[in-house]
Amino acid sequence: MIKKNENPLAKEWEKRYSEQPADIKQKLDELYQINPKKYQLRVIKKTKVKLKEGDVFVLSPRENIYFYGKVLKTNIDHKEKDTFVHGKNVVFIFKNKTTVPSIDDFKPDYSQLLIRPAIVDISYWNKGFFYNVGNTGISDYEKNLDYGFYRIGIKSDWYCKEDGTVLETKPKILGLYGITTITGIARLVEKELIINPKLLEFD
Repeated sequence: MIKKNENPLAKEWEKRYSEQPADIKQKLDELYQINPKKYQLRVIKKTKVKLKEGDVFVLSPRENIYFYGKVLKTNIDHKEKDTFVHGKNVVFIFKNKTTVPSIDDFKPDYSQLLIRPAIVDISYWNKGFFYNVGNTGISDYEKNLDYGFYRIGIKSDWYCKEDGTVLETKPKILGLYGITTITGIARLVEKELIINPKLLEFD
């Protein structure tokens, strides 16, 4: 268990924020004030898909720029049947990008994530914000990936897997436990693009 007020994700963000120049801080502050429609992901194509582990998808925060993502877990079987997470999916989104929605340029690097791992529902695909471009299966490396989530409780917090299994130590790759809202991914991505606009550039 972790004492309250020791949220490592919050502490890390506070440190990153404090290191930004004044103009970037202002843009980050404004992000919480504006209508989410201003930064929502672009609709690529609405689909009704049955997700499979290993699915590769793209998302588009800007016209003709597509970041890659991958589904590592589908239909989470939560130990306590937590309705916010049970049946949902774990996704990883990379800095790896392309100019067209195809799998051709997909080169996953788990040390180069655009945002932290997230738990999402199928509505991201149904609404067209995520669009599948192929499936590469789950590698042995991915099966053994040291990732988990930070779960905020009433009296204490803890690390866990997506199915609620408690982790004794902090995982190497850490996300926030809970369902990500339909504007949540877009806001997280936009924060990264504000801090580092070069993420939108191609070599």
